[in-house]
Amino acid sequence: MNLHDVVSAFETAYTPDPREGLSVTHEVMEGKLQIEVRHQDQDALRGFDVVAEPLETEQRNAADLGHDMAEVVARELAYGQLSAVDEEGKFKRIVV
Repeated sequence: MNLHDVVSAFETAYTPDPREGLSVTHEVMEGKLQIEVRHQDQDALRGFDVVAEPLETEQRNAADLGHDMAEVVARELAYGQLSAVDEEGKFKRIVV
């Protein structure tokens, strides 16, 4: 599966959240796509990562996977309060 097609599908399906200080970026690396969502609020940098590592046996196509990732990002942002980093300095990681 071409991960750049997944990114395109994500960008088509995702409706940007208008909150100030929010960034949504992506990184493609060695068979993995990671969407990083970060928000700087008054207290700390908060956020989460949505990761897809499609297998060759993956039943979803790039459009489906991009859409699924967009839904996860939108759902997590809808909760309102984003997680801060954990004790190890890492953000919450959601695998799609």
